[in-house]
Amino acid sequence: MNPFDPEDYPLRPTVRRLARLWWDERRLVLIGLACALAYSALTLTVSVLIQRAIDGAIVSGSGGELWPYIVAIMALAVARFWVNYTRRFATSRVGIRLEARLRQMLYAGYLRFPRAFYDQHPTGQVVSRATNDLFPIRYFIGWGVVQGFQSAMMILGGVIVLALVNPRLTLYSAVATPLIGFVAWRFAHLVMPISRRVQAAKGDVTEAADEAVVGIEMVQAFGREDDVRHRFGGKAASVRDIVVRQASVEAKHLPALFFLPTLSIAAVVFFGGRDVIAGRLTIGEFVLFNTILLQLTWPLEALGWILNLAQRAIASAGRTFAWLEEVPRLPEPEHPRDLPAGPLGVTFAGVHFAYPGEEEVLEGIDLDLQPGEIVAVCGGTGAGKSTLLNLLPRFYDPTEGSVRLGGVDLREVPLATVRDAVAVITQRPILFSITLRENLTSGRPDAPWEEVEAMCVAAGVADFAPDLPDGYDTLIGERGVNLSGGQRQRVALARALVTGARVIVLDDPLSAVDTHTEHDLVMRLRPAVEGRTVLVAAQRLSTLALADRAVVLEDGRLVEDGRPADLLEGKAAFAGLFGDEAGVA
Repeated sequence: MNPFDPEDYPLRPTVRRLARLWWDERRLVLIGLACALAYSALTLTVSVLIQRAIDGAIVSGSGGELWPYIVAIMALAVARFWVNYTRRFATSRVGIRLEARLRQMLYAGYLRFPRAFYDQHPTGQVVSRATNDLFPIRYFIGWGVVQGFQSAMMILGGVIVLALVNPRLTLYSAVATPLIGFVAWRFAHLVMPISRRVQAAKGDVTEAADEAVVGIEMVQAFGREDDVRHRFGGKAASVRDIVVRQASVEAKHLPALFFLPTLSIAAVVFFGGRDVIAGRLTIGEFVLFNTILLQLTWPLEALGWILNLAQRAIASAGRTFAWLEEVPRLPEPEHPRDLPAGPLGVTFAGVHFAYPGEEEVLEGIDLDLQPGEIVAVCGGTGAGKSTLLNLLPRFYDPTEGSVRLGGVDLREVPLATVRDAVAVITQRPILFSITLRENLTSGRPDAPWEEVEAMCVAAGVADFAPDLPDGYDTLIGERGVNLSGGQRQRVALARALVTGARVIVLDDPLSAVDTHTEHDLVMRLRPAVEGRTVLVAAQRLSTLALADRAVVLEDGRLVEDGRPADLLEGKAAFAGLFGDEAGVA
């Protein structure tokens, strides 16, 4: 099984975790439960007062005795209004707070999940669990739980009142109870797996929509609108089919839960009417029975709805907790070590690596970088360059061997310490939808602006920033959409330099700029990275001017190592990659 795609969390632990989160809001929960209990008591008391008014004043013809009952009923109705208002307010806040807390927990989990998790889960699925999956939980916690308690109290209190008035007639009124229990059990048994499928299918729809929006430029450029629409339509149709199946189950069972309580009313009308005629039951008591049974119709119906909500909420919570607790993180060391001070050397010792379920990408890599040395990693597409670089910031752990920073195995160093020491620039840098200034300092918000400006000069950001509408305070848009590809790469490069990291990983960082600009930037970067250890993936010979040494990967193996000029003369793998560019036959 894919370790990053765990099964849904087991049922009982899911319920226990939800209950603990719910009880964390105990002050509001207790207010809601108390109000639910008071609402049920007030409702039943009003019914009893109506019975007393009928038998004590109306039937006897004592009109003067009717007003106290009317005043009492009106006072109880006002009290019931405020109790109901308070209950709804309190329980709504519980649901909203719990939803917000779960969303924060998920987001915190997303920030801790290893890179391999995101390699195997589309963005749409990740987003869906933090949005679609949380609404059923909020609705059930914020309405269903206390409403269920209130319904249960109404049913229990109603049965007690009726039993005190006429136990035999109460027994007749319970004729539908076994059928209601059976229908409710069968409904819960059928709807649970469907609810899980609904949530998963909604994630697929979010995924398809996200891909279309993110890739809209490609979609429109290649005229693939119809293909994308059909793909989205297929996902939407899957959701429709599953939801229709869910609706079918609801249509077969919920109406039965709504209908069955009327059997009790029919029994009371038949047997109670005969008792009234025979003088064994007063008119007020007869009205009381029918009034309470009518009042119990909604609680009995609500139990069906609440059961449905519970199934959806548990299915959603199970998916959420499965990711929060079952997705393996990169382990933190039990006995953490610090990195040595000063420039850091880098060592890859017998490194093997394979992505989950795939063949090895790196096989026995041995490579040493001296402190302050700049080494270029070269190789054809799929040789393993990016994978090797991704091991250094510990996006992944090697499956065999070790990666050492300053002589210390990365697995013995806290992740936060590793990430502080290693700055990464990728081919497709991600910029935030904030100002250019904020992007530049996002890795080190307290950096002196004079230092930031110096790094902007070295990375070439100063060449275009003054021409932007608001200079460094220009909003650059989502993912830096208002900048060109080369400008985004230069901003990412400056951002990494500003962090002050002692090790810098550059994955073809200037691929989007022309060779003339790249040559100019390389000359500026040499003094800016002085004293820092740099590992750079290079696709062009002009990038190699930055490097003291170059290594070549082929099929995950290190096959050459030396100065770029010497490797060119050797006319082996390195020369095969760059010989034509250098004018070598």
